[in-house]
Amino acid sequence: MNLGTVILLGLVATLAAALAILAGTNTAFAVPAAAVAVGAAALLLVGVLERTDWSSGRARSFPRAPTTRIRRAFEAGKHGRRELIAMLDSLERSGYGTGPPGHSAEELDHLLSETPEEFRRYLDARVSDLEGRT
Repeated sequence: MNLGTVILLGLVATLAAALAILAGTNTAFAVPAAAVAVGAAALLLVGVLERTDWSSGRARSFPRAPTTRIRRAFEAGKHGRRELIAMLDSLERSGYGTGPPGHSAEELDHLLSETPEEFRRYLDARVSDLEGRT
C-alpha cells in the first residue's frame, strides 16, 4: 500500500467517523457512515499487517561492523580507549604481528590516562607497526 492510499484511507476513516458522530441519533445516516469508517480503518490495518514480518518472534540482530565499533570507541573519548586497544591487540593476535602485545596493568592504566594527543601518537605508532609487519 503506497503513501497516497494510506493518506486517503486515513482521511476517509476520520471523516466518516466524524460524520457518524455528528449524525447523533439519526441512524439512517450514522450507521452507513460508521460502516465506511470501520471499513477504511480495517483496510489500513490490513496494510499494516501485510508489511509486518511475522516469520520470527524475535528481533533480528546484525553483527556490528568493525567501522561501527571504531567510530563508537572514538565518540566515547577516554572511555573508548580500552576498546581501541583491544581491537589492536586482536589484530596483532590474528597474525598481523608477532604475538600478543602483553600490556601490564600499569601500562594499560598509563595509556588510559594519557592526553588525547599522546594517545593518538600511541595509536599512530601501533598502526604503523602493524602495517610494517604485513
